Amino acid sequence: MDYELSIIDQTGYTDYFLVVWDFIHWAKEQGIPVGPGRGSGAGSIAAYLLGITDLDPLRFKLLFERFLNPERVSPPDFDIDFCMRRRGEVIDYVRRKYGNDCVANIITYGTLGPKMVIRDVARVHNLPYAEADRLAKMIPDELNITLETAIAKSAELRAELERNPVAQQIVGQGRVLEGMVRNTGKHAAGILITDTPLEEYVPLTLQEGDVTVQYDMNAVAKLGLLKMDFLGLKTLTVIADAVENVRRTADPAFDLEQLPLDDPKTFALLNSGRTTAVFQLESSGMQGLCRQLQVSTIDEVIALIALFRPGPMEWIPDYIRGKKDPATVKFPHPLLEEVCHETYGVMVYQEQVMEAAKVIAGYTLGGADMLRRAMGKKDPVAMAEERGKFVAGAKRLHNIDENVSDAIFDILNKFAGYGFNKSHSAAYAILSYQTAYLKANHPVQFMAAVLSSELGNSEKVAHFIDEALAMGIPVLGPDINESRESFTPVIPKVQGLRFSVQSSPTATQNPKPKTQNSLMPATSDVVGKIRFGLAGIKGVGEAAAQKIIGERETGGPYRDFDDFIHRVDGRAVNKRVLECLIKTGAFDYSGAARGVLIAGLDEAVEFISARLSATAADEREKTAGQVFLFGEAETPAVRRRNGAAGESLQGGGNGSVSDFPLSEQLQYEKELLGFYISGHPMNAYAGLAEALNTVPEDQLLDQPYQSEFRLCGIATGITKKLSRRDNRPWAAFTLATKRVSLPMNMFSDAYEEYAKYLVAETPVLVQGNLLAGNDGMRINVRECYPLDLAAPALIKKVTWLLHPDHPELTAFLRTLRATVDAS
Repeated sequence: MDYELSIIDQTGYTDYFLVVWDFIHWAKEQGIPVGPGRGSGAGSIAAYLLGITDLDPLRFKLLFERFLNPERVSPPDFDIDFCMRRRGEVIDYVRRKYGNDCVANIITYGTLGPKMVIRDVARVHNLPYAEADRLAKMIPDELNITLETAIAKSAELRAELERNPVAQQIVGQGRVLEGMVRNTGKHAAGILITDTPLEEYVPLTLQEGDVTVQYDMNAVAKLGLLKMDFLGLKTLTVIADAVENVRRTADPAFDLEQLPLDDPKTFALLNSGRTTAVFQLESSGMQGLCRQLQVSTIDEVIALIALFRPGPMEWIPDYIRGKKDPATVKFPHPLLEEVCHETYGVMVYQEQVMEAAKVIAGYTLGGADMLRRAMGKKDPVAMAEERGKFVAGAKRLHNIDENVSDAIFDILNKFAGYGFNKSHSAAYAILSYQTAYLKANHPVQFMAAVLSSELGNSEKVAHFIDEALAMGIPVLGPDINESRESFTPVIPKVQGLRFSVQSSPTATQNPKPKTQNSLMPATSDVVGKIRFGLAGIKGVGEAAAQKIIGERETGGPYRDFDDFIHRVDGRAVNKRVLECLIKTGAFDYSGAARGVLIAGLDEAVEFISARLSATAADEREKTAGQVFLFGEAETPAVRRRNGAAGESLQGGGNGSVSDFPLSEQLQYEKELLGFYISGHPMNAYAGLAEALNTVPEDQLLDQPYQSEFRLCGIATGITKKLSRRDNRPWAAFTLATKRVSLPMNMFSDAYEEYAKYLVAETPVLVQGNLLAGNDGMRINVRECYPLDLAAPALIKKVTWLLHPDHPELTAFLRTLRATVDAS
């Protein structure tokens, strides 16, 4: 510790540590989640003791010199992760504490890349967009590619330039403009803090409404100014919400910092590959890797995060083999056994390269970090100098032969090129472990938090609902007595525990409500359920949700719709809010049909309005001094209110009103919640869709370019557009299956022929192929048919229905349009 403090003081970064400590300390005092660490800063004991980072660098063998090197001083860099939802509060605090004139954002400069410059130059020449787009798409999708490289790699582009003089002109002018600044923006995380007003150091501008310095991050660093990165990390928000859910429903004393790092249930979950929503470990590749390795320590999680990248992936088999059979472990040199023992002979981390240089050749850790940097940059002059130093040190310390030390140097050089920063990997492994622990030990609370984090993204919500169902957790629609603002965990009562979320008191009075309003799980081992949040219903909003929940917590659960209407704050809950609550099933617990409640909605709104007027009249009369000895006066307003309290609003008094048809009910749920709760329109076509589909819907975008496909689903979000080239109409829409929602394009030729069958919220069969787009595969629909007309025709072919690849199916599709037209 004394060593670190002396280096921090010697290099002049004491104030830097204190400023970082200040805003992190403030954030933690405000209950704002802060990440355990990020980047090389986690290697500092001083940062750990100050609370800047939350993992012990001695326990994880992290190196301070990887963060701050006394032998070649470069600015240290604390990148801090904050809860995505509350990150702005920390930035506001910094502005208040250090002064608005001393805190600013950092500018970014967007440059003209090869595809962008082609499109921009083509637009200046009035070339049709489709032609410019065609030319731009001839450039390969590679990171940092240039026009010159694209011409060398793309035979298609070369052929186009040889035959097309217009393309030659556009590309020629593009090569002159390529790399020039096209636009400015605001750095996503970078904040500059100075001791005196910024205008004394740098030019300023306004960017997206905020004061921003006109120098980019590299120029700012060269000036020696203090740059901080305030990063928003969604995982911290998920963890914070999950912890709050656990405290509310199961364990009020739950403390994330006291988690054991050897929890068997956590490792069992990882080793099963069920890592959806687990930070850094949820990709299919990581799931397979966890199953292969059979993780048993937090150190192996750290290694997985470091290894699962393009370069070091080649060493994964050695790492797994070394764990399963220690006899296969080989070390670059016997002296390096201690350095590489925990990673089974594989040098996974940059810190291991640094330690190896220290052990073999007597480098200081500061000098070893300079060696690591030289290896990473492949600087031949620096490498030759370091090689000589390394060989001489190995000879002096251990009398290692020059050929042997030369070979060791080459091994270190290879690993240094791909080695990962262990400090960063360790810090993120803690978050991975925490999310895995929460999923394994508190699955309902965790999945509710995950779903809440994706509210508004219907595709991801549907994905995580599938995961919840696979875990045996039912996902239910909103309930006025159980839902909070966001997705809400509802845990069965257990003796000795108290819960603030309770089941409806009318459940025994209404044992058979008309609508179940839930997605049922795949298994029966249910430890709780998840309710859709009130604020997540389109048209309700956070203010109304808070008023509803506040009244429920004060006056107890709502008995039924009538009780709700009598108690709700009419200033926050208007007709639109009531309509959305009813249509999404928030009152289903009472047994009242949604259609019946909608029929009586006007009467309910009139009652609320009258109650508000009566309350206002009461206040006026009390203000006028009409106070009575024995309490409330029997004023006209009170009489109106008390008389109304006995009226029943449930059902609107019209016994002939029936409930919504299921299809209409599902449509309302999709419109207001973003997905179906009570069922799915495709349930009516069970077996049929499976027979017609030629590829699993969730694997369609993984298929090769130009792959043909056939899928069934519901056409939603249909948007009619006009082609820029010839002004012909085409359509973009979403095909919603039971598992995913897929973006579809029906271009002009197909639209002209099949637009009459493309109707919103209707089940259709589509056929087409995959095309390459700027941001991945695009789904091109060439044919579209109503699924309702496919069903009876296929039923007649029941003998081959179980064989979807039967050639008769192709013939059937060709005749289906004739059947449709004839009908």
